[in-house]
Amino acid sequence: MILELKQNEQFLRKAYNKALLPCILSVLSGNINILADGILVGQRLGTNALAAINFSLPVYLVLCIMGSFVVSGTAICASDAIGNNQMEKAKKLYHMSIFWCMAVSILVTILGLLFLKPISVFLCSDENVTAFVSEYTGVTIVGTLPKILIYIPFWFLRLDGRNGQITFMMLIMGGGNIVLDVLFLYVLEMGVFGTALASVLSTAAACIFGFVRLCDKKSSFPFGFCVKSDDIKFADLAKAGSPSAMNNLFQTLRVSVINALLLHYCGSSMVAAFTAVNCISAFGESVTSGVPQAASAMLGIYNGEHDNESTRLLMMRQIKSGILYSLLFCIIIILSADLIAMAYGLDLSLRFALLCLSLGMFPALINCILSSYYNVSGRTMWSNMIIFLRVFGMSCMSLFILLFSGHDPWLFLFFGEILTLLFWWIATGILHKNNSRFLLLDQTLERSGNVINFSVSGNAEDICDASGRITDFCEKNGLSPKQTMRISLAMEEIMTLIVDKNKNEGRNEIAVQFDLRVYSLQGVIGIRIRYGGNDFNPLAYADDDEAYMGIRLIQNICEQTLYQRTFGTNTVQIFVEG
Repeated sequence: MILELKQNEQFLRKAYNKALLPCILSVLSGNINILADGILVGQRLGTNALAAINFSLPVYLVLCIMGSFVVSGTAICASDAIGNNQMEKAKKLYHMSIFWCMAVSILVTILGLLFLKPISVFLCSDENVTAFVSEYTGVTIVGTLPKILIYIPFWFLRLDGRNGQITFMMLIMGGGNIVLDVLFLYVLEMGVFGTALASVLSTAAACIFGFVRLCDKKSSFPFGFCVKSDDIKFADLAKAGSPSAMNNLFQTLRVSVINALLLHYCGSSMVAAFTAVNCISAFGESVTSGVPQAASAMLGIYNGEHDNESTRLLMMRQIKSGILYSLLFCIIIILSADLIAMAYGLDLSLRFALLCLSLGMFPALINCILSSYYNVSGRTMWSNMIIFLRVFGMSCMSLFILLFSGHDPWLFLFFGEILTLLFWWIATGILHKNNSRFLLLDQTLERSGNVINFSVSGNAEDICDASGRITDFCEKNGLSPKQTMRISLAMEEIMTLIVDKNKNEGRNEIAVQFDLRVYSLQGVIGIRIRYGGNDFNPLAYADDDEAYMGIRLIQNICEQTLYQRTFGTNTVQIFVEG
């Protein structure tokens, strides 16, 4: 008798957790870098130099917008291609990202240096500060190439399942910048030029490290260049990359508008307080941004596979993990409210502001998870709308209403996020049509009963039950007894091979976990087996070992069999014509 098997999140949770902490640390290290940079410059060079760095920030943000726009678009399309078994297309997208990042960097560097003086005057008209702005901006523009290229290893290492390398890369950038700042400012006394140079050199070092890791033997993405490909549309890349670029753009507009409103209604002291709160909020992004970043590659591949069940499980895993990290972060900042105010030299209390920020983190987490999900699943309009509302629209509107009505303005930190979530809840209820309401998933296969997802452990009994359930599904969907017998034999051999491989590496069979998906679509039976561990292709045994007859037989009746390594896990896929 075949046991009722269901998909659990044991395998998925392990794969996700491997990516989670590195992503959180990556975002956190970048924000620590900004904080330390400001403190060192302010202490050593004074307020004019610190102001010059702040005035030069738009130049850096423009580079961020360009890099994130090009690379996130290609990386998201690459994850979808991998989910559709188009690894060569994914490699072309990687090569396109390299070419276009280099082309954009060269163009920006030339134009930036030609128009450096007018750019500096536009950024700051104060003669006491403009010279510093010109100096800092000039070095930043010279360092355009690494500042844009660094997005490539940041995205594609994650797609390759090598999130730990991203953490090292970001630590090189953050820690290297602090070390070089101390050297250039305090030892060599290079002033603002040294500060800018420290940022460029540390970014370049991190970028080189990232590309070295991408070019090693374990990488799925060999180095190369590609201008365009007939099967890749630039419009699709622009669409996929727009949310990341929009987030950077609206963050810039948000700070400008909120500063203006607070200055007009409350005075400069409240603007200074918002500067401190905004910095702490940036630390909170290590959770609200890190949690969805850890899932983005997996979700992109699940979307390409139309694997709704795994998508749902991963969305819930993000929320569960994110709530725990958010709660920890909130406890720390609320207890540290007075210390934070003292560190920034503020006379007023930040307790209520940080309480509102803490309460807003939970809806912010859900908004960020949803925005990232809609982006990788191809619903870019939904992603951009959530980004616009939470980052700019609802935040600025709620702040204006609170200020105009005489209420405490810090409530906007909560209301901006909760109003965005409310808008999403109403909009999905109106517009979901035949899809699932909140995630807008196409449920055609599920409604027809032509797909099953389930998980099994590596013991012999579970493997036998899994093989039996797969063959039962194949029989119901039109395969002949001869075909189902071969599939049954091959499934047992493949999973047994994987278990034996893990035993040889010191893992017991209970620790081995398989996620299986079987579906029938347009006369083709698709079987996907996903499992952890080191790179291991059991299909190769069809040629190497006479004992594994089942694997050889199934390759004779299959339309296609393939093995690939995706987001750090192994995947075997088999397609059989009915």
